[in-house]
Amino acid sequence: NNQTGKMQKVIALLVIVAVSSSLQNPVETESQTEVQLEVHQSEVESAAEAAPQPNFVIPFFTANWYKSVEYCNYLGLRLAVIDSREKEASLYAAVKDSDIYSNGSNLVWVGASDLADEGSFHWHGTGKRVVYSNWADRQPDNGEKIEHCVEAGLHEYHRLSMKWQWNDRDCRVNRYFVCEGY
Repeated sequence: NNQTGKMQKVIALLVIVAVSSSLQNPVETESQTEVQLEVHQSEVESAAEAAPQPNFVIPFFTANWYKSVEYCNYLGLRLAVIDSREKEASLYAAVKDSDIYSNGSNLVWVGASDLADEGSFHWHGTGKRVVYSNWADRQPDNGEKIEHCVEAGLHEYHRLSMKWQWNDRDCRVNRYFVCEGY
């Protein structure tokens, strides 16, 4: 991963700078060390902020899950794979900033399903098993024995508020969807 490689180079550079500066000044006060750590920490944070964000595309039309996969593939993309909390936060931010959100919708198809093996969710675009997940309360439930595709969006949370989470849904239902580059 190019992003990981860049971060490793930045961290290695910071370690080299820290070691060389400590060798040049062996008598260092605690406050000098704290200042150096703060500077190094801010450099790492800046590098992380500069790292490329996932490339999400949110078409402004709805489709069933199958057509969503097909359309993303047509664009040379795939339905979004959410494999970390950070990536999910980026996806949610992209949805909130999109035209579909201002159009009153927040439920989107993502690329996971248990179509091949009931109860075992995998990412269509990678073939990998879903490890990171953010299921809504009592989900997935395979409602009416026809819910096999994953939608992400705001779901009722303990009847008090809405929370961004996942749900399994009938794959034939039309939803907006999120494609991503890979």
